[in-house]
Amino acid sequence: MSKIHYFADGYLLEDEANPNRQSTWVCLFNPAPRDAEMKFTFYYEHSEPTTLLRQARALTGSNLHLLSCPEVRQNERFGCKIECSEPMVIQITTGYYGVEDKADWYTRAMHSVICSDRLARVNYYADALVIDVPGQRLKEPEWAFLLNPHPEPVDVTLFAYYNDGAQKQYPFRVGAERVLPVFMDELVIKNKIFGARYISSLPIAIQQTRLIVEEDRQTIRACFSVMAKPAPLPWQDDGLE
Repeated sequence: MSKIHYFADGYLLEDEANPNRQSTWVCLFNPAPRDAEMKFTFYYEHSEPTTLLRQARALTGSNLHLLSCPEVRQNERFGCKIECSEPMVIQITTGYYGVEDKADWYTRAMHSVICSDRLARVNYYADALVIDVPGQRLKEPEWAFLLNPHPEPVDVTLFAYYNDGAQKQYPFRVGAERVLPVFMDELVIKNKIFGARYISSLPIAIQQTRLIVEEDRQTIRACFSVMAKPAPLPWQDDGLE
């Protein structure tokens, strides 16, 4: 458990012109015998950060629907740093809905991720893949969300290790106190799985999200999301922090 937590893919999609809706909950478990004071700092793609204060009761599990919080901006991607006075377990859960589903929150797809408890200059994940085969109904678009909570920009390079031995590098810059959504469909080699290693000039948090969609459906079919694994790995001997 930790007193600090991070996630990078939050979204309250309420745009009437969009056929989908997206909504984010923060699930909280405070196993301590004391109430926990919490400070949320939300970092957006384009806007200045906002903050939210909450309390988590002792020995209690609960959730917070961010759509109910006026401090959180709608229709803009965000990441978050959560500071707690007690060690806690925090899990981010995001649901995907059609326009007609909001009345009873009928969920078309969902992902749920335990928050990361630290930033790192080197981050990894293994199941990186964009599926977009011409004539194939099933598509799998993918994003990486890069959270920079620092008051200065961060330079980041993605090192992609493809299944045929090819290696590619992709550079980014994440603005100060911003989250950067990277749409992989416009960047990487499609239909080839790769392992991802990100190296950044300052410690950051990274969340990978992939959707499963069908060409003839407006609503999302399924999805998954993971927080990148921060270095160092137990075996690591390449000198990277």
